[in-house]
Amino acid sequence: MSDRDAAGSRRDQIVEATLRVIGARGADAVTHRAVAAEAGVSLALTTYYFDSKQALVAEALERVIERSIETVRRHTDATGRIEPEQLVGRLTALTVAQLEDESAPLVAQYELMLEAARDESLRALAERWSEAYDGSLVDLVRATGLADPELGAGILSAVIEGALLDHIALPRPGFVETRLRPMIERAVAGLAATPSARQPRERAARA
Repeated sequence: MSDRDAAGSRRDQIVEATLRVIGARGADAVTHRAVAAEAGVSLALTTYYFDSKQALVAEALERVIERSIETVRRHTDATGRIEPEQLVGRLTALTVAQLEDESAPLVAQYELMLEAARDESLRALAERWSEAYDGSLVDLVRATGLADPELGAGILSAVIEGALLDHIALPRPGFVETRLRPMIERAVAGLAATPSARQPRERAARA
């Protein structure tokens, strides 16, 4: 391994440790000492790569956002028309993938987003995540042919994020099948039942 590769590996090790600290104890728990202990490296090494707690948190936020955006795009990429039932399946699969992604734990993501609300220097990163997530949902809703894709995506996002926060705080068995999927199904059915959503389908059927 070259010196550059070794340096990159050590830096990655420190960032991954920062994410674990945030996921377990929150962003306030991030200190060079805590991260060094979690990473199994010297305190001097963490201060060599990151001169402040803010730098540690910023890189952790950037990493978790990159991974989350990749997950979202993988599950929302739509080519051509999809049916409402497929929309339910895609959104359920995306949410499960977010829950199970150990490389970008949801608890750490939410902690970091809250930190961005308090630290203006992190807001651009948080906005990047929000724009990518919302944009992907809008594209998926548009591919389903539902009315007002922006509003529909906002409703679905609120349903999913609310369900996730509730589950993280108070985990219950059978979350996906007894709560998540039925909530998404109800939301999609409501969007599909609006007159403006039905009309294009009705006109197409008469044509």
